[in-house]
Amino acid sequence: MIMQEEIKQVIHLYSIQFPSDNIASLQPLCESMNTSITLRTNVSGHVTTSAVIIDPNNRVLHIKHKILKKWLLPGGHCEETDQSLIDASLREAVEETGIPLNCLHCIQEENVPIDIDLHEIPSNPQKDEPGHWHADFRFVFRLDSSQSIILQEEEVTDYAWLSLEEMPMRLLANKLNDFIIQKTNI
Repeated sequence: MIMQEEIKQVIHLYSIQFPSDNIASLQPLCESMNTSITLRTNVSGHVTTSAVIIDPNNRVLHIKHKILKKWLLPGGHCEETDQSLIDASLREAVEETGIPLNCLHCIQEENVPIDIDLHEIPSNPQKDEPGHWHADFRFVFRLDSSQSIILQEEEVTDYAWLSLEEMPMRLLANKLNDFIIQKTNI
């Protein structure tokens, strides 16, 4: 199970690695650290994870979310069986895309995410969920070769490999561009 101490440590390391990011934007997350922040039952908001999967051509895998109808990164909610944030990210990537675990290689140092994005989620009357926020911890993985994508059709309707220029998440795309330049041999 992911513990609050790990989340606090990751936020601290993230703030050191990305000092220009606005850590103040994570205030709702920081204020909720004494609650069960990884569980969906935390009504005001909770931690999620995503996998930024980069192919050999430096394109990023996006999935079309069934409910939100948006192009997103593979990812989702933490589960009690997840041992760490990065484990949750990998589990979600494998579940949603069918890419084998051994084909995804983390290329970040110290398991620090490339991005932590706090965003609003609209209410979902079908699940009896009020509007809330997600603090999405995004980890970068390299896919060594092309793999067949097998979508988890309960949650995902389509996928696309998008260049950094095509990505809808512009701030993340800019960070990835800098990251790829620094790690030219990833």
